[in-house]
Amino acid sequence: MTLILFIPAFILTFACAFADVRTTGEALDISSVRSVVISGDASDIRLTTTNTQPYSANTSARRSGWFSSWYSSWFFNGCRDRSAMRIDATVLKIEVMQTSWTDLSDCAPEVSANLVPGTTVRIDQQAVRARLDGDFAGVAISSKATDITFDGHATGIDILGAAVRARLRYDTIRQDETVSINAQSLQADLDFGSVPVDYSVIAKASYVDSLEPSVPGARPRVSIKGDFVHARIR
Repeated sequence: MTLILFIPAFILTFACAFADVRTTGEALDISSVRSVVISGDASDIRLTTTNTQPYSANTSARRSGWFSSWYSSWFFNGCRDRSAMRIDATVLKIEVMQTSWTDLSDCAPEVSANLVPGTTVRIDQQAVRARLDGDFAGVAISSKATDITFDGHATGIDILGAAVRARLRYDTIRQDETVSINAQSLQADLDFGSVPVDYSVIAKASYVDSLEPSVPGARPRVSIKGDFVHARIR
């Protein structure tokens, strides 16, 4: 009798433990999310704010390189997604996990999400390649190696890293924009649409390409600090 009662209880407990686990490749509804935090290892990130598409997020892993097709054909475990996502109130938290140590190094974790316009984004990873398109409240990135392409609008962009390549293009100017970049080695291309910009560059060695001088008190306001800086401001 005890055994009969124990088995259903065990099955129920086991099922409940996995009730909230997201199936790999399954998109997560993030229509209630207003802030995104991405942490962990290196990844390739793609974020948009398109109001004609569902607000959802997904993680995956993609193998690249000339060896990738051969490897995937022979090994059953090739390039599995091990990242985790969860929603805490209005915050989407994504922890990027590298694939197994037995996988080859060309297996890249990927994060993609279409966010509600005005969402705040924070990325804290060892290395990141990110493309952001749309309207964001703020973007903060901390990484040893950062390659970011931004197209849209953000009230604030804050980038901290050792090696940074940043291509930032604003499609609208609301005169509330601030951009702060602090990097040892920086290559930056900043396009605000030929409006007055208040910018300052502090570096050991720098080359700044700008058609107009800095306009104190103007917005956008750009602050760049680093050891070696090559910046183009338009």
